[in-house]
Order: sequence, then C-alpha cells, then structure tokens
Amino acid sequence: MPTILKKRLAALEATREAMPRRYMLDEIEAARLRYEALLEEPCECTPQQAAYYATRTLKESAADYDAVLKGAPAPWL
Repeated sequence: MPTILKKRLAALEATREAMPRRYMLDEIEAARLRYEALLEEPCECTPQQAAYYATRTLKESAADYDAVLKGAPAPWL
C-alpha cells in the first residue's frame, strides 16, 4: 500500500468515533414500549374482504395492492 494512502487512511481512522453509542436502560425500555405500541392485533375481515382473498391469485392481489398504493380504492369496497 502506498505511503500516501496509508497516511490518508490513518487520518480517516483518527477522526472516526472510537466507541459505539451505549444506550441507557431507560432508553432501551422506552424503545421497547414504542415498538410494542406499534404492534396491534389484526382486525377481523369483513365478508367482502374474505371473499376477495379467497378468489384472487397472488399476482392479482399484487396488482391490486399496487393500484391501492397509487390511490385506488380497496378492491373489496
């Protein structure tokens, strides 16, 4: 390895943060609580949704999902 490259690499490593961030127990607990709050039980399917899922192929469902992401209404409505 050329000397100039070694010097540049040493300079970059000198400016790097030496120790990774250590999280306090209360920070870990707060993050856990935020994560658990995001987890919800799935809601029950309506009869229209159940019929839709029972009659569509994966390819059709993927196309419908893409359309919904672009603003189309849900296909079972």
